[in-house]
Amino acid sequence: MQGHFNRLPTKLTDLSNTYRIIGPGFMALTLLTSTLILSACADFARRSTGTVLNDQSLEYSVIQNIYSDPSFSNKDHIKVEVHEGVVLLAGETVSEENRVLATKLAEESRLSRRVVNDLKVGEQASLGVMLDNSWLSTKVNSILLKENSLPGNDASRIKVTSSQNTVYLMGLVTRQEGDEIAEIVRNIGGVEKVVKIFDYVDQEPVQE
Repeated sequence: MQGHFNRLPTKLTDLSNTYRIIGPGFMALTLLTSTLILSACADFARRSTGTVLNDQSLEYSVIQNIYSDPSFSNKDHIKVEVHEGVVLLAGETVSEENRVLATKLAEESRLSRRVVNDLKVGEQASLGVMLDNSWLSTKVNSILLKENSLPGNDASRIKVTSSQNTVYLMGLVTRQEGDEIAEIVRNIGGVEKVVKIFDYVDQEPVQE
């Protein structure tokens, strides 16, 4: 596809984790629409219905915890995304104290397995920048749908979030799948950095 390759190399950061079964979780009574992502290719790792609901519940809980705290205001722009109990915090906040506090508040829920805090301290992004990043996520999802040729690795297995031209990738994948997906994304125009926050379903290679 023409026109989506960068001239400068894109930074790549891996904050992924080897997936572990952590036992039954709380079945949240919230929207069921996201369970549609469970529909195809049972041979490949997917979130269970209970996990999808738990993630929705956790995301709502973290958002409530942060924005009900008086330290945060409309000057903070914090994106919260959750996958398999891993909480991503991205965007901007007004102080280092708020950045640290956001992690603490995100860790309060018993459903939270891990918090990845990539908040930047500084002024909130402009509306134009926010819209650009929303479009960037749409663009990445569209290209992954067309170019991701790994067996069973349809777009529903990957959660894409963008902030300040950084693209965050979450999902249940093997290391090979994660590397190939990241390679596609890092060559898309407008992407300055790719952060992998995958849960790897295969074991770490043995060090000899």
